[in-house]
Amino acid sequence: MQTEQLPDIAPDPQPPQPVRLPPPRYYALDSVRATAMLLGVVYHSLLFGMMGGPAPGASGLGDPARWVQEWLHSFRMPLFFLISGFFGQMMFKKYARREYFRRRWSRIGIPLALGLVTFVPAYVLTRDLTTPRFAGPPPGPPASAPALRAQAEHPRLLASKSDRPRIPMPGGPPRATPAARSGPPGPFAAPGDSIAEHLMGRYARFFQLHHLWFLWYLLIFVTAAPLVVGLLAWLLPRPVAENMGRRLMRYGLAPLALGIAITPLLMLMPGMFGWSLGLCPAIFRGFPDFLLHIDPDMGFYFLFFLAGWWLFSVRQELPRLSDTWILNAVVGFAAFVAATLLSATYSPQPDLPYYGLIRMTGCLLYCVGSAATSFAFLGVFMRFLDRPIFAWRYLADTALWVYLIHQPLVLIGLAIVRPWNFVWWLQMAVVSLLAVVAALAMYELLVRPTMLVRLFGPTKSLASQRPDGTT
Repeated sequence: MQTEQLPDIAPDPQPPQPVRLPPPRYYALDSVRATAMLLGVVYHSLLFGMMGGPAPGASGLGDPARWVQEWLHSFRMPLFFLISGFFGQMMFKKYARREYFRRRWSRIGIPLALGLVTFVPAYVLTRDLTTPRFAGPPPGPPASAPALRAQAEHPRLLASKSDRPRIPMPGGPPRATPAARSGPPGPFAAPGDSIAEHLMGRYARFFQLHHLWFLWYLLIFVTAAPLVVGLLAWLLPRPVAENMGRRLMRYGLAPLALGIAITPLLMLMPGMFGWSLGLCPAIFRGFPDFLLHIDPDMGFYFLFFLAGWWLFSVRQELPRLSDTWILNAVVGFAAFVAATLLSATYSPQPDLPYYGLIRMTGCLLYCVGSAATSFAFLGVFMRFLDRPIFAWRYLADTALWVYLIHQPLVLIGLAIVRPWNFVWWLQMAVVSLLAVVAALAMYELLVRPTMLVRLFGPTKSLASQRPDGTT
């Protein structure tokens, strides 16, 4: 009987490899970061609208313009640093320590250095051309907080006759004598002798940080975070910290814990506008003076950055934020309203009994409101926008450029729109829209076709990042 022989089949030397899909992107968090930066355009459109005649309804506590401006200020930059901390640890996990620092310092430091000689002088020149010179503090009633903040950030711009501050402001015209430079201590003191003034004289005002302060703070934070986190990991073992973090996320207590942690730092800050975040003092410092100062609000924003760094460690719990966004939004806004009312009522009365306890309560409410609103934004975007949407991808890629260039555009927009005497919210919306559209047009004409896109365009490493931190 003859048997049939089967043909020899050579074994496959290599088993089939699984198909690797393109790595996804943190779409929701990219969009949140873009929103935090674009809200800066809205914030400055409202703030600048108080110059040369405040926006209607901007002079009293009950006016909506003031509430909107103060509310945006309470969470916008904390939210930005929260997201920046998340992406900071993501980059730290992806690269070796040396490569992490090289990439972060170049990505943040080069735009900061270029901005000091381009965006800031452009803003100062535009401000000088579109607004009257600051002639000194005329007599009149005390200014409201928003008008005071606008006057402080833009000292050459006059508020209305009924809403001018009585204190000298920095960066005004020619400094003649030491007496002319005298003023109250703190961030609103008139500029005295500084290294920048010795080096550049009257031209030093063209090289102050202004809105670039966030890049300087971010450069410090990405440098200090690995060291601080390493020290904390030595004090508190990583499994314990991550288990604690997961519990905070699961029970929705993360905003409360962050709000409690930042309250002492807010209480240490000078309260020019009551028990709330004031203007960043670094705004008024020129190069190289800002390199030599540690400002009181650095700790406040650094804790938000560290909270974002920690959030990456428990990123598996991020979807839970989408279930609690309504609660966080309600708690955040209610705490902000309560803190603002407490501050307006009691901050001018430091001789009251139990003033310290009332102030601590007001600061705690403000901090909880700031943290809860930030987490509410995360939840909203995680729930509704955690997918690729062309418009949001585009805004995420261009938001840095828009924010860096927007201030001169806002001033030009206000010069065009103000004669129409729009109601404050319509003026704010029109000016913001004009500034964003103009900035995007400049991006398409000046940035995208040139090497500038490497500095102000999208970060490829973030676009190709897996949710687990790998590529």
